[in-house]
Amino acid sequence: MTDVDHKYEMDSKWVRDKIVTMEIKGKPTLEIATPLDFWPDAPVDMISPEDLFLGAAVTCYGVSMHGVAKRFHTEYLDFSVKGVGTLTKGEYGWEFAQITLDVEVLVAEEAHMKKMEKVAERSHRYCLVANSMKCPIHLNYVIKVKE
Repeated sequence: MTDVDHKYEMDSKWVRDKIVTMEIKGKPTLEIATPLDFWPDAPVDMISPEDLFLGAAVTCYGVSMHGVAKRFHTEYLDFSVKGVGTLTKGEYGWEFAQITLDVEVLVAEEAHMKKMEKVAERSHRYCLVANSMKCPIHLNYVIKVKE
């Protein structure tokens, strides 16, 4: 990887009401709608911008974890990340006040636990999406040994 800037592009078009597309070249087009909280007639099966915002934090942590574990020469058997985002009224309307990530990591043996704690913490510190968000992102993690 080089130190030059990276660029990502997408387009969006209005579909109807409060529904738009999310179009990224070479990837499936998604329809995105205002969530039920703000539009009671929203289709219940559609992803919202708020879902995408929280999803970006949760999934970036997950992919960061894989890379950091490799750099630390340690392995996990499995992990899961649960994210909860809280909205509050801000100066200019609703905004994410915070995100909490609850991570559970499964390792093969107790000897991997200490390194995996560092991996969990560093994955949080180096997640580029989290580093780009203005709301605080709190991390809770549990490392478990497979029984």
